Amino acid sequence: DDKGVWAYSTSITPYSGTVQWPGDLDIDIECGGITVRPGDIVVGDRNGILVGSREAFEAVVDAAENVAKLESQMLRGMKEGHSLHSMTNFKEHLEKRLRREESTFNFKETRLVAFRGVQPVRNG
Repeated sequence: DDKGVWAYSTSITPYSGTVQWPGDLDIDIECGGITVRPGDIVVGDRNGILVGSREAFEAVVDAAENVAKLESQMLRGMKEGHSLHSMTNFKEHLEKRLRREESTFNFKETRLVAFRGVQPVRNG
């Protein structure tokens, strides 16, 4: 961890190759019930691991960036004293779902601007 290299293991490998045979290369493997193919990207941290092809990651990168931006806005809003529910359509969504109507839970567009220490300008 202090060297910036992460390793994850739930046990040891029974066969690590020998000087006579290095083992199989460029093959699919199963890891935790997930197939990892040659060329797949594997990204992990303390919270979990993502595995996928370059194309799969490219398909979701915009959505992931939007989620990160939205989470940042929500955290800023909560630090400024806004409740999470006030920044979402929670009430409307819940009411529709209780009536068994279709609804999508959304975050409201946030315009969280604080004007602290600024005096209003008075004309005349």
